[in-house]
Amino acid sequence: MTGNSERQLESESKGIIQESFRFSQAEQLYGNMSFFTDTVLFEYSYPEKRLYLSANAKGQINLQAFERFFMKHRDNAPNEGEMRSFEFSMAKKGEPFHWCCCNLTAIWEDKKTAPLKMIGKLQDISGSKAREEQLLLKSLKDGLTGVYNKSAFEYRVDELLKGDSESWLCMIDIDNFKEINDSYGHPTGDRILMKVGGMLCDLFPEPDLVGRVGGDEFVVFTSEPDVYKRAEKLLKRAKKSVPEGEGRLSVSIGIVSSTGKKEENYQRLFSQADRAMYYAKQAGKNRIASYHDNIWQVK
Repeated sequence: MTGNSERQLESESKGIIQESFRFSQAEQLYGNMSFFTDTVLFEYSYPEKRLYLSANAKGQINLQAFERFFMKHRDNAPNEGEMRSFEFSMAKKGEPFHWCCCNLTAIWEDKKTAPLKMIGKLQDISGSKAREEQLLLKSLKDGLTGVYNKSAFEYRVDELLKGDSESWLCMIDIDNFKEINDSYGHPTGDRILMKVGGMLCDLFPEPDLVGRVGGDEFVVFTSEPDVYKRAEKLLKRAKKSVPEGEGRLSVSIGIVSSTGKKEENYQRLFSQADRAMYYAKQAGKNRIASYHDNIWQVK
């Protein structure tokens, strides 16, 4: 929509709202729901060019924002007997954006002429949207550490690899984790897993990706070339992070770079990073091994 069209809509919409509930059709269609705190009923009269809202509207919605929204849809009325429904976000003064669901239909005098009125229901669905987001997030994240789970991490990386920029995949394995569990118990092991996950998220914040792909195995995907410096910081932090009485913590890290080619994929990178991490283990643990330009290096 052009700037002129936006200004025209704003000019036309001034003063169309009437804060009174007076339409029987909406009551017949939806019932008298205006006493619900999350529901507003409305009616637009085409002959009068007036938008009527239920009495509770002022405290529930941003009237100006809804007016602007409605004016964009006013001339696209549903057909006779058709119910239209859509979701949108709307600002509310002094509060974060609210998600709303709008259901509307139109009353026509004659199908070949303009509609007489449009009536509808506006409902705040912010709560259900938040629950949906929480469920989605839960399905993507590892329950213990809060980083991405294996399938979500793989999917995200494959999507990012469709670009042509250079990137790196790191494989991080906690050294002697089985011995830590056996000696100090699984609660201590869980605390260490959460600690390592937290350190990784701190060193590799978004848009980098951090995931957990096995019991004590983590992965990181980044497009930042300082990946080796941050990996070295992880080695140092891990050694200092465990209190006395909970053993010694160290990690072995394998790092590989992507080719930037279209045929690149997560499984190939993961296999190479896993191999690099194995080399780090064989070289004495608590170190970094990398594979770049067909050259293996252990630090």
